[in-house]
Amino acid sequence: MEYFSEVSLDGFSLAAIKQGAAIRDRYLLKDFLEYVHIKCGLLDPYGPSYPLVEARELLPSFEKNFAEYPHLPGFSLVAFNRPLSYQEEIFQFDLLHTLEEPRKRAARENLDRIIPHLDRDLRPSFKQRFAAKDITDLAHYQELTEFLFHMDRAQVLAKDARGDFRLLGVYGSFPSDLDTDLKTFGRSLGKFRKLDSATYEREREFVYQFLMELYGLPIAAERRTSAALFARRLSRLKEQYLVKVLGQSDRTITSLSGFDQKKYPLVEKIALISLPPALAESLPHLRDQGFYVDRRRRVVILKVTYQQHKYSRFNVLEDRALAVVKQEIIHPRHGGRDTSLNILKDTKRFLKELQDIVRGEHSGTISYRRSELLTSTKTHEERLKFLSAWLAKNQRRLGTYSQESFEAAKKVLNSYLINREYREVFAKHPELHREVVQQMAYVSQAHQLQPLEKLGQRDGPPIGPTRRLEEAVAFLEAKKDELPYFYPDLFDKCVKLWEQVLAYPYFREMVTWPEPPATPFRRRVWEMLTRGQGLIKELMEQHRQVHAEADRGTPFPLLTPKK
Repeated sequence: MEYFSEVSLDGFSLAAIKQGAAIRDRYLLKDFLEYVHIKCGLLDPYGPSYPLVEARELLPSFEKNFAEYPHLPGFSLVAFNRPLSYQEEIFQFDLLHTLEEPRKRAARENLDRIIPHLDRDLRPSFKQRFAAKDITDLAHYQELTEFLFHMDRAQVLAKDARGDFRLLGVYGSFPSDLDTDLKTFGRSLGKFRKLDSATYEREREFVYQFLMELYGLPIAAERRTSAALFARRLSRLKEQYLVKVLGQSDRTITSLSGFDQKKYPLVEKIALISLPPALAESLPHLRDQGFYVDRRRRVVILKVTYQQHKYSRFNVLEDRALAVVKQEIIHPRHGGRDTSLNILKDTKRFLKELQDIVRGEHSGTISYRRSELLTSTKTHEERLKFLSAWLAKNQRRLGTYSQESFEAAKKVLNSYLINREYREVFAKHPELHREVVQQMAYVSQAHQLQPLEKLGQRDGPPIGPTRRLEEAVAFLEAKKDELPYFYPDLFDKCVKLWEQVLAYPYFREMVTWPEPPATPFRRRVWEMLTRGQGLIKELMEQHRQVHAEADRGTPFPLLTPKK
């Protein structure tokens, strides 16, 4: 198959651009680069042994990849919607020149800029093929990728004097000041305090993870870290830009589009994945319409678009920096999109995966504590580690499930974690077993706080303050026997959410009144406020007592498995 041979971009085919049709529109450039990078970066290297990406890896939060595939392409790129001003740019790169007079000299100089950065065995071929060509012209870009994808550092695209986009730089270094960015961001979240190293040590990993996830990348290699921080810097400077990166470890093209000059760039990821057999069988149109890159392995091109979320200390599960908003399967010939599928957020498949893990039948990969790559669930030690990593990655998803779906997941986990047949096995791995049980208890408590979280948010249910108060008090009444046993951070969230419910001047004034008001309606509101405040005080005292006992070695009721 000739990949993307029938693609049309604003009336131009990819072949027309290869024949010299100029690109002046930034969105046309973005689409052009998308198809070229998919073709040359993912499809051309594809073969029977290609290491496909697991769909789960495209769900936030993103995992560090342990394997390197040096034979696969990798690149980074920045494109500006303006001409370059070499000395005034905020990063270093080798400048290329368009072939104006004297033509031969410019062509030679451009080759001399690139050749030193190529492996020695690639240099003769490169020189022979491009000696007489204007390598800045995007007509040659697809052919150039054969060499650019094996170069260190970044490509630079920008407009020439006529307004045409061109390849105008190579060997670009994306500047990043991780230390300053991380500390400034942590302080803006309220996580870091000046001269408080203990809090910094405790919260640093969360802040680092959240910061990187806003830009669609894991805490990983320097190429991806610098791409994220460079995009952050360009956004602050109100630049119109596109940053793209493909790692040889993650096999995923990540695009950070700042063409619209918003606070955060548009995050998109593209990778080759294999559809599960059951899903493929239920979607015969993908086969019939030619969406498969490889029918036997059920391989498709999946593009995922994300949306950033502003950090809120009132969220029960704080670590939601990014969410999936769109999934597309791209046709490998004409580039059409199928947007009807839910590959990443299918609850049934999610539960099926969980069942396979607890049965020891799951064969996927996952990162355990960012230091160990798990590829099997055959032994109980592997199974417990896999469950721990799986729960850590999916806790935000589980925590927001409907009651029915959450109970289904809980039932699957309990069928393994509190199964009497495995007592002797778990006794051999007590720390691992306790770790998984505690994670499940934590997610369960977070799930229980969801109704109060919605009531504490101003963009929650469209109900008035009094109804909001009434439902919050009812929640405290219903959970008063369980809340004292909640983890300290989740209990603190509960108290803060209650305070959010009271964050109306009317309530703040009324809660200070020593006597009930005369009118029936105000009296009822005053009584609810008084009852709610009384419950919170009781719960705080009980919570303090429970954790004082826990510190003395008394087992935590919700943190030990039922016998």
